[in-house]
Amino acid sequence: MDDSFTAIEETLKEVCRRGPVYYFPNRGNWGDALIRHGTLKFLRDINVDYKEVTPRRRDWLLPIMNGGTVIYGGGGAWCKLWKQSPRYVKRIRRRFNVVVLPSTYEQTYSIPDTIFFCRDICESRQNMPVATFCHDMAYYIGNEFVAKGIGTGKGYFFRTDKESSKQIRIPRNNNDISPTGDHLSNVIPFFEEVNRFEVIYTDRLHVSIAGCLLNKEVHLYSGSYFKNRAVYMSSMKTYFDNVHFHESFAL
Repeated sequence: MDDSFTAIEETLKEVCRRGPVYYFPNRGNWGDALIRHGTLKFLRDINVDYKEVTPRRRDWLLPIMNGGTVIYGGGGAWCKLWKQSPRYVKRIRRRFNVVVLPSTYEQTYSIPDTIFFCRDICESRQNMPVATFCHDMAYYIGNEFVAKGIGTGKGYFFRTDKESSKQIRIPRNNNDISPTGDHLSNVIPFFEEVNRFEVIYTDRLHVSIAGCLLNKEVHLYSGSYFKNRAVYMSSMKTYFDNVHFHESFAL
């Protein structure tokens, strides 16, 4: 799986020679913190000299920054429900070169001179044929948080927001963990909570990725659009025997 990150490494080493480099993590929930954690680990490993920009309002620094490259964090905010990423990238592109890390694209976007990576070889690749495939940056975390023991019982981590498919009956002991943190949160408690269980049931993509990395038995369900299935087909089916995707919604 690590071989898929070579294209991003080569791209960044080429583009980042042109002036200062800034990393803008995609703003989001605790699942996005896994993307950020994997990205920071990756940037350190490939020796990119960068400054992370993490204000709650990310546009306040733009007037005093001009020139160089912005590495824009990957994620799912290129869809009809969450629309902030294209707005930010269009503004940032006025002053900077931009590289968008692996994301899911629900539609086609045209932003001149912006380099795109997609995190699935299915609909995102069709919608953004200019994008190069790479696995979600959370996978770069690897075995960093693998712990002894396999946990016990079943853990339910289903969405309760507007990206839910609305076709799953939420169990009473459900823990929709992702909204309880944000993209800047420490990821250790996230992994610790997932690690409590032997079997994981979820429609949260990054709960399923955490389960993959922790060697759990994972049952991933669809959300409101193709994202989960597409990432499963691109990054889980071939690499993780313990992950199962379900088109049906019976628990």
